[in-house]
Amino acid sequence: MKSIGLFFDKFKNTALKEIKKREVICGAIYEATGSKIEEKDISIKDCVITISGSQGLKSELFMKKKVILDQISKRSSEKIIDIR
Repeated sequence: MKSIGLFFDKFKNTALKEIKKREVICGAIYEATGSKIEEKDISIKDCVITISGSQGLKSELFMKKKVILDQISKRSSEKIIDIR
């Protein structure tokens, strides 16, 4: 039974890291733009954040991309290179 518990702990730790990463991203976006984004609207693939939302929100994110990326890098060890 010990090995099954260790097996599930691996998935639990991975899921917690993913949740924490999304919380950091949401916080950085809120600080820079004042817009609240839900964690379900964020996807991360190959160090690129993709956000689903209105075109106005995406335009605002594009204008403040540098500030958002700087905030994410300060708060997290995760390397994010772009926001789309």
